[in-house]
Amino acid sequence: MKDYIAFFDLDNTILNTSSGKLFVRYSYDKNVIGFRELMLGLFVAVVHRMGLSDTEKTINKWAMKYKGTSESELIDFTQNWFQEVVVNHFRKGARDEINFHNRNGGKTVILSAATDYICNPVKNYLNMSDVLCTDLEVADGKLTGRIIGRYCYGEEKLLRAAEYCRQEGFHLERAYYYADSFSDLPVLERVMKPICVSPDRSLARIARKRGWAIREW
Repeated sequence: MKDYIAFFDLDNTILNTSSGKLFVRYSYDKNVIGFRELMLGLFVAVVHRMGLSDTEKTINKWAMKYKGTSESELIDFTQNWFQEVVVNHFRKGARDEINFHNRNGGKTVILSAATDYICNPVKNYLNMSDVLCTDLEVADGKLTGRIIGRYCYGEEKLLRAAEYCRQEGFHLERAYYYADSFSDLPVLERVMKPICVSPDRSLARIARKRGWAIREW
């Protein structure tokens, strides 16, 4: 029986970069997308991190590009991408913290805006407990181009984390959350242990003002 939950963001926290950037570059290298789609994907990753656009609307448009894609083919593709690319981008500090919580009675959970096709290989590789993320809708073995529910970003992360704690019998106020972005503030403000990992400028300023832990991994 686990005693508490340690939530971890994925991009720029467990990983030292954006999984979205890695994925679109890999897709381009494998001739799955063209140069224009590569540039669009990199642009989406940038505006997502900086919070410069209606992120959910942008992601919904991006998801439509995968309408009709075979789920089994996507799983195979992302597994190859993970083994060839992602394994080279883990932060050592993240590995150490995840191992620490696993050894000390913590339930380690990825809380990320990325999709389950990206998060699940990371969870399995690091022996983590669970994933809360953005889910893509599948019908008859193919992606519909829609996401299930809301995009797991900002306030939605807080709703997901709170509901997960309620269902699993934990208290969010006793949890840890490791994250890098100002957009993660809703969850960071609610947990017992907010830990800012190589934070962006806005989050770093808030962390210093509130005395939150800052880790430069």
